[in-house]
Parts: sequence; structure tokens; C-alpha cells
Amino acid sequence: MTVDDPYSRKYRYSEDGWLWAGLAAPLAGGTLLVVRLALDDEVPTTVPVAVGAALAALILLLVRWFNATATISDGNHLTVQGAFRSHATAWADVQGIEIEVNPGAGAQGAPIRIVVLYDASGRRRVLPHLNDRNTPDLEGEVAALREVWMLRRGDGWAPIPKAADKIARMRRHPTPLVHIAVKAMLCAFLLAIVVFLIALASGTYDGSDDVTDTVFHPLALFMVLPLGVYIGTFVVGAILRRR
Repeated sequence: MTVDDPYSRKYRYSEDGWLWAGLAAPLAGGTLLVVRLALDDEVPTTVPVAVGAALAALILLLVRWFNATATISDGNHLTVQGAFRSHATAWADVQGIEIEVNPGAGAQGAPIRIVVLYDASGRRRVLPHLNDRNTPDLEGEVAALREVWMLRRGDGWAPIPKAADKIARMRRHPTPLVHIAVKAMLCAFLLAIVVFLIALASGTYDGSDDVTDTVFHPLALFMVLPLGVYIGTFVVGAILRRR
């Protein structure tokens, strides 16, 4: 976090050494798997290429997320800077800045408390790198952001009733659907690896049958299956939450 003036604050990831240390084990294991598949004459060339591409894409996505994401405030906006796009919320549209329990707190190394922004539509946005792991004085930093909010939102500011109702509904379901869908997608990806290795070991995927080769093809297992699980989880969750 850096402070240049009373309204400017920036929070971003700064523990680069820990990032690479955490990625070392899965990167080494994935590389070993790709090498073994590439050296196996019975494995089609597309297999190690697909597995390697999926592993590289996942690693690059994680590195991009940690290096690019940030929470930035200035005199006009509170900006959530994502890995591929940013969203700036005018202070007058902010409906709340709250410390909440992290839905993913059960994961090893995950922060227990995170900070979220509620905007004029009632949408909940997690503020990157504002949590009890990356920010020692979390309460103090949140208090500083709230002070900027109260100073810059304008004298005529008032809560928006529709947004308040939506926020209340969201608090009944604190875990965002995106988090649930991503976890389901990662589980599907891990399942795909297991299924594919079993198919190779048992000879099911050997190029002798069009149907089984299509079902157990790396593209079907490592891309179509996880993406389908992600979309299905998100749609079903959205329907259930509207009841």
C-alpha cells in the first residue's frame, strides 16, 4: 500500500518470493508429467502438447492475477483493478465498504477476512489484496478508505433502497457464485487428469475407437469438461438463489 495524498491509496501483492515458492511444486510436477508423456511412444503427440498448454495457461493466469490486480483509490473513484480489466466506482455510488469472512478461508494460506465493496446496483466486489494476510492493520486501512468515501461521496448521499435489498439477499448467500463455479471447475480439471491417466493405463485411449477417443481426448477432458462444469454450476446456482 502506498499513500501519496489523503485520497490516494493503493494495495497490491508484494510477496513475489512466496508466489514463486508456492508455484514451484505444481510447476515441477506438471513439467515432469508432460516430459513423461512426451517420451512415451504410445502416447499421441497431441496429449503432452494439450497437457503442457493447459498447465502453462493456468500458471500464467495465476502470475497475471497476482501481478496485475490491485485496489486503488483517488479523489473520484475506488478502482478494482483485475487481471484483464478494471472497474472504477464513483464514491457517490459506493453503498458500503465492509470487512467480511472469506468464503474460501478453509483453503491453506487463504485469508480469513477480506474487504468488499457494495455499489449502487448492490453488486459485491472483493477489493484485491485488502485482507488480514496482506494488510497487517486491516481495520485501520478500511477506516481510512471509509473516511475518503464519506468525504468524497457528497452531502446529498443516501443509501439506495433497491441496492440495500439486494445486499441483504447477498448476505444470506455470502459465497459468490463465481467462487463456487471456479472451485467446481478446478475439481473437474483434476478429475480429468485422473480419468485421462486411467484411460491411458488401461488402453482405453489408444486410437482404435472413434467414440472412446473422442470422449477421452485431452481437449474434451481438459477444456470442455471443466468449462461445462463451470457454466452448469453458475447457472444452477443462480436459479437456486432466486427462489
